[in-house]
Amino acid sequence: MSAELFAVGVNHKNAPVQLRERLAVSEDQHGALLRALREHAGLHEAMIVSTCNRVEIYGVAPAAEVGEVVIDVFASLCTLDAAELREHSFHRSTADAVRHIFRVASSLESLVVGEPQILGQVKSSFGRARESGAVGPVLDRCLSLAFKCAKRVRTETEIARGGASVPSVAVDLARSIFGELAGCAVLVIGAGEMAEQAALHMQAAGAAEIVVLNRSAPRGEALAAKVDGRYEPWDRLVQQLSRADIAVASTAAPQAIIDRKLLKPVMKSRRHRPLFLVDIAVPRDIDTNVTRLEDVFLYNVDDLQGIVNDNLRSRRGEADKADALVDEEVASFSSWLRSRAIGPLMGQLQTHGRDVAAAEVARLMPKLGELSSQQQQQVQHLARQVVQKLLHKPMVNLRKASSEGISGFDGATLAEALQVLFELGGEAPAAAVADEAETPGTTERRTA
Repeated sequence: MSAELFAVGVNHKNAPVQLRERLAVSEDQHGALLRALREHAGLHEAMIVSTCNRVEIYGVAPAAEVGEVVIDVFASLCTLDAAELREHSFHRSTADAVRHIFRVASSLESLVVGEPQILGQVKSSFGRARESGAVGPVLDRCLSLAFKCAKRVRTETEIARGGASVPSVAVDLARSIFGELAGCAVLVIGAGEMAEQAALHMQAAGAAEIVVLNRSAPRGEALAAKVDGRYEPWDRLVQQLSRADIAVASTAAPQAIIDRKLLKPVMKSRRHRPLFLVDIAVPRDIDTNVTRLEDVFLYNVDDLQGIVNDNLRSRRGEADKADALVDEEVASFSSWLRSRAIGPLMGQLQTHGRDVAAAEVARLMPKLGELSSQQQQQVQHLARQVVQKLLHKPMVNLRKASSEGISGFDGATLAEALQVLFELGGEAPAAAVADEAETPGTTERRTA
């Protein structure tokens, strides 16, 4: 048995927004879900990344095959059909899982490649997992290097050129429909990070008026002031929808806040003046049944894919450079993981050598006659030195094989041979991973 790093979940590449919104995990749900996942799926370590484009679980488990179990347990906890979730989910293990995690943090797996929000979202998810006691040495090292990798990608490539993000793509889409936005009235529903980004992009695009509508007046007023706009209370939603040309919704509401019933009288009052709706929230803020109304045009995060594809093509060269950096950092982590796995075996080998030396000295001493204390110490030292000399080369080559391979042998093959030849405990490396994982927080957090 071995402890394996894994990544499972759904994202914009393999699951529609209708499924992603049903899996979305709020901040106050993280702790309970992590505890339940670890208990029911037998995970040593775990964290959940939940954004508008992905709900993914990264962790350390007793075996690579645990992915199916994690998906089934997560489906049960979210009251979803497990078969449906498996159909739209992915599962990666070992180096493939590491590469996926590094690419996510570096915004190479984002809907808009190079968007800046994802790194902060992954960091927040990691922080919540640490607070819940679900992070051990493997995830700690993996995510620390992922953050380092993301920093390298942003500073050593131009992948983030232009500051693209889902909100900026929404503005690009509005421009493609309205042309210049100088005469447009914009309603921003919500005052969180995505709503703020949308408002700032609308302001930069020259929107004539920006109204911020939010349940929390202080946050709404602060955002309105930042974009030279105006705040309106939540109960003014219908009136503001009647006035706006463009409405961008990004709240944390658990269900739709705008549906056909609410919008029908609004569109009647507009007298065939079109309303452009952009829903960048997950779960979605706007029910798709509003498209049955005349002059209503609705786009959600999945509908932005056309503009995103253009963005991706323009960034392909930089994305290739970023992939090369990711490969370097993945190799670094994989080397650390292999070295860590053989550490307990090396300890067992040294202990075995010392025990043999001690046993032989104890057997020999009575046959040597009267020896002074100094002479006895010299005999003991000689025995230990002989053992160290004999073990030195095997240990050096085992470390080398674990990090880079030697003469066609990898570390795992040589480690297995040592276990058989010296009759060492075969479960030591895996047990060490499990033991350390059960005591999270014992390793110092590294910063990128």
